[in-house]
Amino acid sequence: MDKRAAIASTGRKAGVGYVALSLGYLVMLVVMTVQGIPFPPPQPYATIFHLIILLATLVMVPLWCGIHLATQAGKQVFTLISLMFVGMLAVVVCANRFVALTMVRQSAGLGRTAGLEWFQPYGWPSLMFTFEMLGFGVFFSLACLFLIPAFRGNRFERRIAATFAITGVASLVGAVGLFVNSTALMGAIAPLAWGLGPAVAAALITVWLRSPTASPSHRGSIAA
Repeated sequence: MDKRAAIASTGRKAGVGYVALSLGYLVMLVVMTVQGIPFPPPQPYATIFHLIILLATLVMVPLWCGIHLATQAGKQVFTLISLMFVGMLAVVVCANRFVALTMVRQSAGLGRTAGLEWFQPYGWPSLMFTFEMLGFGVFFSLACLFLIPAFRGNRFERRIAATFAITGVASLVGAVGLFVNSTALMGAIAPLAWGLGPAVAAALITVWLRSPTASPSHRGSIAA
């Protein structure tokens, strides 16, 4: 497999992985809703959610690398900026979920819970939840919005751009909800901004990476 084909293949695999993880997250939400389980989720749901989000956020990095390297050279400035914001997203969100899986989960058993409320992954006010909203509400929003100029081509690419535009704006609304202390607004926008929107975008990108017109070998973005 040459370098160009490897780029497309890696991007597609990351896209499939992200879609699968997103669907798993949405299925868990449906199960909780049917069973009348409130949010934030109790154990063992909480651990499953943390693992899914941790893995999904990590998978976004190779997915965005695939997007950047498969984009024609004249538009790569936008995809590079977007990729940098995804990297920033991955750092803050993974930090929150790793803290939740380790320190927060183990503190009760160790009998050391003083000040633990500041590190809760979902509670408010919480330092770690603020970091997560910085990631998904600001960094992810900018990552989506900066991809719009990179997909101003055929009709299918314009659909991708529209999906990223809707997702990016919805994510920013979620950040505004935190700024005005409205958890209700964040809860209302969350399924679209951080669930269905990104999953649809990843699915479209996966298809785009399979098309001849989107293949790096046809875009002239990488030296042979």
